[in-house]
Amino acid sequence: MSPRASPRARRFFCQSARMPTGPPSNPTSSCSPPKTERSTGIMGRDNPATAINKTMDRADLEIPAARKIVGELNGLITDFRARGLRISSWYGALDLPDDPASSERVNRGYRYHPLDGAADDRLFPWFLYWEIVWLSLNNEFQPGQRLLDLGGCSSLFSVYMASKGLEVTAVDLSRRLVFNGKRLARATGWPLRNVRRDISKLTVREPFDHVTSICVYEHVPISGRIRLGAEVGHFLRPGGSYSITFDYLNPSRLAAIDSPNDVKQQFVQPTGLRVRGNRTFLDNGKRYLLHPAHHPLAANKNWRKHYVELGHLDQEAAETVSRSDEYTFGALFLERP
Repeated sequence: MSPRASPRARRFFCQSARMPTGPPSNPTSSCSPPKTERSTGIMGRDNPATAINKTMDRADLEIPAARKIVGELNGLITDFRARGLRISSWYGALDLPDDPASSERVNRGYRYHPLDGAADDRLFPWFLYWEIVWLSLNNEFQPGQRLLDLGGCSSLFSVYMASKGLEVTAVDLSRRLVFNGKRLARATGWPLRNVRRDISKLTVREPFDHVTSICVYEHVPISGRIRLGAEVGHFLRPGGSYSITFDYLNPSRLAAIDSPNDVKQQFVQPTGLRVRGNRTFLDNGKRYLLHPAHHPLAANKNWRKHYVELGHLDQEAAETVSRSDEYTFGALFLERP
């Protein structure tokens, strides 16, 4: 897979099929927090202290309910490793280089510190934990619900949701990830359907309770995001949720999600769905990630030339060496009335 900061254009398609009913073998408890915890985020509107539509904050992982989910993710990773099962990394790959100068490593930024007790920080940095935790805390995921995950075959998120008894349909363009995802489903017996399709032919026979996507949209041109957004409402039952994470302020020209207004125009307005929680996307000002082309090692790795040739950065921008971490992730929660 291309580096996270070197977005690839991807198109996703799901031809829905009814999943097996009931929870998986050895199900764990529901991952959603009590309504009293969740209601603060929903009712907070534009109060920064209770915002759920916002940029990433490592402090969110210190919430007691978040710590519980982190522990469950660590347990899942450890168990799968012991059984010889593989989950895709935060780069969407089943393998990552051990080279400390790899783009995957420097993409983490200058100030990166692993999460205490992380089961495998090389494949699953705390950024990915935050995305999964934040979507879990701000949704009411329950066993038996139907969830469509765009771009998530073999991912930690889709596997975690299936372990909770949700009927997951994960969609991806990678043959390898789809094949591996099917192997995971067979090995666990969990309701995890993996589909390789093209979004241009997207159809859904039965609506889903949830549609999710973990850091995929920055890899899709803006026109594609808008077209997909216009269809999302048709994938959801009334009251269903649409929850996504994305790169925010990534300097790549393809990403182009750089302001609360960009979030509104690219993700909210095209869907016709209702924003859940704070109406205005909150940029908390915290930055954690660094585009590999802006790292001093980039010249030695030919990364700058690579990104310029792909059209993600112009020559002047690619030659800029950043002395600070420069972008982050964001999360957005919508629902069908």
